[in-house]
Amino acid sequence: MSERIALRYTVALLGFSDFERSGMSSFFRLAEARTPVYVEATQADEADFLIANADHAPTVASVRQGERLLDTVFIGAHPPPGAVACLHRPIEPTHIVRELDLLLEQRLASLDEPAGPDWVGSAPGLLGTADGGPHPKDVLVVDDSRVALRFLQVRLQQRGYRVHTAVTPDEALERLAAQAFSMVFLDVALGPQASMDGLTLCQRIKHGRSQPDGTSPMVVLVTGLSSSSDRVRGALAGCDAYLTKPVMEDDLVQALRMLDPPLAA
Repeated sequence: MSERIALRYTVALLGFSDFERSGMSSFFRLAEARTPVYVEATQADEADFLIANADHAPTVASVRQGERLLDTVFIGAHPPPGAVACLHRPIEPTHIVRELDLLLEQRLASLDEPAGPDWVGSAPGLLGTADGGPHPKDVLVVDDSRVALRFLQVRLQQRGYRVHTAVTPDEALERLAAQAFSMVFLDVALGPQASMDGLTLCQRIKHGRSQPDGTSPMVVLVTGLSSSSDRVRGALAGCDAYLTKPVMEDDLVQALRMLDPPLAA
């Protein structure tokens, strides 16, 4: 079972009927465009996470024996003591994915290994390099979710950007005051303890000219809110682009090319 930060994770389905397994398997295949993506594993001992039938005693015993309680989403009325992710029937695949994301966030928060370099590209011509050369552009990603933040960081790094991160509005403003960024990727919902939401922070960034050189970066709102009224509010806040979660690969590239006109060819 890998402890590295990745874009794909494997899950094993344990103790379910053929009908339930078929439905969940179909959902995971259809959801492979989201990030993070969960794919079905063939062997439980090789899977990053487990989805287990809480009402099937042998399955529950197997999970406990393998010391996998912290990696498992239990579905049913009888989850074992110590289970951290439990859902009742009927099975709702989107709720399972939400619980998997929470388990993944807990795992990432417990890692002691460093996050790695801000920039991993080296070849010329990458999207996030100045004039197509070897010098990376600096971007800031602001999100209170460690999972969402890390996955967007990885995807931007793969395109040549040097990625800096912040988990609170105050931390983001401190980073913006310290150096200039070409773009800021900003979640709208920054948590109940945040000093302001993403829309207010976007207004501060776009109208406050808080960067050392007196400019304001382009702002991309990244959010699960996708209605037309949400987009209007984003536009009124001054955002330059709007991406909905889960972020699709084509949508991300399209936004990057729109905000980097010289590289659009």
